[in-house]
Amino acid sequence: MGSFIPEQQAIHLVFGTDEGMVREKASGVFAALTEGTNEFSHEILEAGCGDSDEAAQIVRQVMEALRTLPFFPGRKVVWMKNCNFLGDSVTGRSSTTETALDSLKQLLEAGLGPDVILVVSASEFDKRRSFNKFLLQHSAAVELNKPDITKAGWEGSLMPLVNKEAAARGMAFDPSALELFIHRVSESSRQIISEIEKLDLFLGAERRTVMPEDVERMVPLTRTGVIFEISRALENKKSDTAISLIDFQLERGENAVTIMRAAFIPTLRNLLAAKLLCDAFNLKPTNFKDFTARISSLPSYASALIPLKKDGTPNAYPLFLAAQNAAKFKTEKLKQTLKECMKADKALVSSSLDPRLVLHRLAICSAS
Repeated sequence: MGSFIPEQQAIHLVFGTDEGMVREKASGVFAALTEGTNEFSHEILEAGCGDSDEAAQIVRQVMEALRTLPFFPGRKVVWMKNCNFLGDSVTGRSSTTETALDSLKQLLEAGLGPDVILVVSASEFDKRRSFNKFLLQHSAAVELNKPDITKAGWEGSLMPLVNKEAAARGMAFDPSALELFIHRVSESSRQIISEIEKLDLFLGAERRTVMPEDVERMVPLTRTGVIFEISRALENKKSDTAISLIDFQLERGENAVTIMRAAFIPTLRNLLAAKLLCDAFNLKPTNFKDFTARISSLPSYASALIPLKKDGTPNAYPLFLAAQNAAKFKTEKLKQTLKECMKADKALVSSSLDPRLVLHRLAICSAS
């Protein structure tokens, strides 16, 4: 077996849960690698399959393409496109698939031709699998994932994409509209781009700034949006609305733990933080820009209560929303409800209680 030279970057890998971003990035990688070469020298193999036999056949086709000399002098790029059997699935775990991928791994370990490059793109990718570990170790790899909406500050990772796509169409989002848009749409880049295109048509040539009312009118509630609306219902003590939205999400197949950690826990934490800060520093949540300026000048011990974005900067918007309703709650009641929330979260994970009932009880407790 020949030695593999990673410096050659004979393999390029693009993977992650954000299917739209993976497709776009992989297309860009392929275009860059094939620029200035003869288009008939390259091969694009669609790698979506229905079962392990199809997966093995696709792998064999990839191997054949890698072994075949190009028709014309110069570089040959083989793209294993939209592969769906590298994840933790029945097809991916099949011995037929594993055997085929092991053969491909041996071919890559032996070394490709000096002008042969493999590009692999996949939205399903299990890092524990042997072939995938090899790819990660011996490729120029790019990982593009949807943000985890159960973690604080996830909104910040979407803002650059939204602003970029809007600017490309000569549009701009009002700050409040941007926050609302991000909370209403899916975390999928493909869905985000689709909704921006729709807003572009709705605004027309004369008006180029997206306002909150435009988002409310044109952007439907997605999974992420419903989570956002559950949070708003909890902040407004509307337990009946929260329960209806919880049922809606559960019937759509949403996990109760996700609802707990994406809606209940951050909302109650933000309400308590907003209550404490507003009472202690006389904060007025009437204007977002003024509110942001005020919290940025708080002493360090108070700043510790402010939720953070992924980059470590204060995440002011959820606190601003919570502050608008914090006066409806008593501090001791919020502390007690947050304790109940922690108990409910533990119950969802470790007990046999009906998840729907656990969430309903907590919604009622939050509003009482």
